Amino acid sequence: MDFSVIIFAPLAYLLAVWVLLGNGLTILAVFRFEKLRTRANMYIVSLATSDALVGILLFFFGSLYIPSWRPWFDSTEFVCVGMLSWAYVTVVCSWFNMCLIALDRYIYIAQPYLYERYMTEKNIAGAIVTVWVLAFVYGTIPVYYNTFSTSTRCTTREVIPLMYRSFLSAGLFLFCCLCTGALYIKITLITLHQKKNIARVGRENARNYRVDRGSLKALRLFLTVFGCLFICWSPYCFVELVDGYFGVANIWLRSSMLLGFLNSGINFFIYPYFNQEFRQALRVLLCCCKSPQQTSVVDTHTATGTRLS
Repeated sequence: MDFSVIIFAPLAYLLAVWVLLGNGLTILAVFRFEKLRTRANMYIVSLATSDALVGILLFFFGSLYIPSWRPWFDSTEFVCVGMLSWAYVTVVCSWFNMCLIALDRYIYIAQPYLYERYMTEKNIAGAIVTVWVLAFVYGTIPVYYNTFSTSTRCTTREVIPLMYRSFLSAGLFLFCCLCTGALYIKITLITLHQKKNIARVGRENARNYRVDRGSLKALRLFLTVFGCLFICWSPYCFVELVDGYFGVANIWLRSSMLLGFLNSGINFFIYPYFNQEFRQALRVLLCCCKSPQQTSVVDTHTATGTRLS
């Protein structure tokens, strides 16, 4: 039996279930519990949605390694190209969301008055929709620009042109990481400067600053999310670049891609770790607590955790 069937197919199926479960609970927690419906958590819902779509994609990815299903992918352009385009849309949307989150945190810390005036729920929703549209436009390029007609197998190496998968995609990932990293460095410098000013003028005279416990927790949360995304997707982008010049073994492409998809199942651990209200909400959901008293702990009472914004 093919090694990929033994290893990659079961891993893809298990990861698909986990990604769908974790991100589904995250989205449900935000919509069900009022205290989690904050402006900052709108980005979390967007990110969880793109991750949930990755979970659905993983079922197709796992089926790709089943011998009886493989000919269907190899011979049907709509299925093969559609699956690969779906992957690019969801992944690129996650990258764009990271940039958007970093920009939001930068405005929140550096320009608090500007944030309160312009970063309304309506405007944030508009920014998120714009990110999804851009990701969709970019990710569906392979629908019109592919080499399926000359390929023998449904793989990114044979179906997706080298320019798109190795240079445009890897370059876009590098660009998003540089922009996000630069914004977080700027945020860190501003935060340190504000902390010094607060220590000098006193807390009661520091109303113009956003260096409170809640903002710092939110910053650490989003930095952790970005760090995990960078760690998980960097190997795949590197392997794709190397493959474009020298060629690499299929197992490296498959393993690095699976590692990238693993990122979609990590954030479910990060949110409750940094936010007590998420922990309370998930505890209620996972324990299936139907008691009104238990539910009201998160729904109506003031939770001890700190809101993100």
